[in-house]
Amino acid sequence: MPHLARTGRRRSRRRVGFESGPLTGTLGARAAPCDAKARVTARVLELLTSSHSRKGSLQQCDYPKLVVAMRASLERSVRAGAPVGLTLMAFPFKVPNPAKVGGRMLPDFAELAAIRRLSALAGRIRAFYPPGLQVELIHDGALIAPAFGVTQEEVRAYERYFAGLLARADEGGAIRPHDFEQLQGKAGLRPEPVIDRFRDEAIQWWRTARGTPPWRERFWKTLGMLNLRDLPVAEAAGLLTAGRGGELPSEFSEVEARVHQAMIAYHALDAMIHRLDPRPLLFPDAIHATTRVQPGRLALWLVRRGNALLPWHGVGTLDGEGRAGVAIADLVMNQPDMSPLTLPAETTPFCYIAAGSAADP
Repeated sequence: MPHLARTGRRRSRRRVGFESGPLTGTLGARAAPCDAKARVTARVLELLTSSHSRKGSLQQCDYPKLVVAMRASLERSVRAGAPVGLTLMAFPFKVPNPAKVGGRMLPDFAELAAIRRLSALAGRIRAFYPPGLQVELIHDGALIAPAFGVTQEEVRAYERYFAGLLARADEGGAIRPHDFEQLQGKAGLRPEPVIDRFRDEAIQWWRTARGTPPWRERFWKTLGMLNLRDLPVAEAAGLLTAGRGGELPSEFSEVEARVHQAMIAYHALDAMIHRLDPRPLLFPDAIHATTRVQPGRLALWLVRRGNALLPWHGVGTLDGEGRAGVAIADLVMNQPDMSPLTLPAETTPFCYIAAGSAADP
């Protein structure tokens, strides 16, 4: 490639609407890749790992390990002239906790904002790499719903509503939804012969780890997913506060027993998801993204940088500056400066809007 200095021209490092990532300076203008495909790979890598896209610190994601895996996936896609692939397991159902989501069972503005953010990310990549980004969005709600007391009917209603939002908000059609169990079947993976073993392992884990900090954290997170719709909002919120210590007041012993059962059930399902994962078989060249910060994996902000609450764990909000967010329902539904917006033919708020906000959800 001719040296840029000899032509009198310098390749401009035009911003694409995101913050400078950790690759700036190593893959930028001073050390430009030697060919067009390498430049595309570097640019996509910088975009996906920038702090605007990436949740968690460089240390938390084990950045050197993450970059090696991501670069290999990107190079395969770009060499083939194929869309950059990204899988994301998310959006199972609106968690059935009134303190978190009020009475809402369907997606709301939080899910819509997440769709728009993922679609915008795909659009930024498509602007300099026409094949763009293909997000393989995997719903696991039908699989995990029984552990938390959520019906299959509710899961499917959530997915249908989500598909409607997707059809309206995914410009360019970059997001393609899937059902996890259907993908397992397509990949020829059968959990039935081994699920009992996973359950036995889960029971052993529950007994040996009981009372440890990781066990108490899992207790609290499971409590937040459990169906508590029969409780008033304030009471459900109080249980979430009490449950941080890994136990509940004696008068809620029945709820505590349900949490223990759900912990075991979900631990077994989580093991099955990871050990019989169809993604490497069906999407071998994709980057397997996540919503939870962990070493060697790309964790993504779904609604807004710094807003870590997942859309299905809260309600959608618009602040005074017109920025989308996710919040715990109990913290916003009675605030005088937050007004609920309910769509026609619906009975629960689709969004909570701050006073003075000029934005239209």
